[in-house]
Amino acid sequence: MMSAAPTLETANEARRGADTYRAQWLMLVHEGMVTPGDVLTDAAGTQARPLLKLTLRQLLLAQPGWGRTRAYAIIDKVLSVADASIDRRQVTIGWLLDPRAGGRRFAAWLDAIDPRKELSAPGFPHAKKEQ
Repeated sequence: MMSAAPTLETANEARRGADTYRAQWLMLVHEGMVTPGDVLTDAAGTQARPLLKLTLRQLLLAQPGWGRTRAYAIIDKVLSVADASIDRRQVTIGWLLDPRAGGRRFAAWLDAIDPRKELSAPGFPHAKKEQ
């Protein structure tokens, strides 16, 4: 026997619950209680599907002291490395964590958020090994 289709009231209640869940996480980021990395970690779990709809713009701008210029620079770097042609205002956590990308998008995110400052050794890989 097939189950009945959800009513409009049930669907609206689910949407409001998801909106509230996303807003709570953004407030936690704004208050400095969690980092964007914490949000991404939670979003990767099965219980936090509503977080996948958050845009990276929303996530980055929720941090204290972040403006559009800084947030867009991070998003543009991710898009450039991932070689994606998508409007930066529409890049979501779901897009970033999509398993079909093989982790390349997430690796680009990590590099954009915390770029490496130095190589492992001066002149690497062309420097001679010191003895």
